[in-house]
Amino acid sequence: MSTRATYNYDKTFRLESGKELANIQIAYQTYGKLNENKDNVIWVCHALTANADVLDWWKGLFGENDLFNPAEHYIICANVLGSHYGSTNPLSLNETTGQPYYLAFPEFTIRDIVNGHRVLADHLNVD
Repeated sequence: MSTRATYNYDKTFRLESGKELANIQIAYQTYGKLNENKDNVIWVCHALTANADVLDWWKGLFGENDLFNPAEHYIICANVLGSHYGSTNPLSLNETTGQPYYLAFPEFTIRDIVNGHRVLADHLNVD
């Protein structure tokens, strides 16, 4: 079972630089099902140029009869902040101007990406 979704974080997301983004979106894909103990989570972090379809680009490691099988694990892969695969990025609308950010998109750090993933993990109620 695979689910593609986008989480709309309706609060202000503060970057390490002190700049803020309003109402960020985090696109993600899940595979499998979270068990009752919530101890079968595999969180996959991809490079900026990849997407959340981990079964497509990491065959042999993720998939049926592979090391991380969705029948046994709840696999989550979120598109990183700045990615053009659905998460808030330079082509997203700046709510202040009503125009895409383009070059005005604030610089962000790995810590900001991790904090974005933490926002999604909280939403999905996983640790």
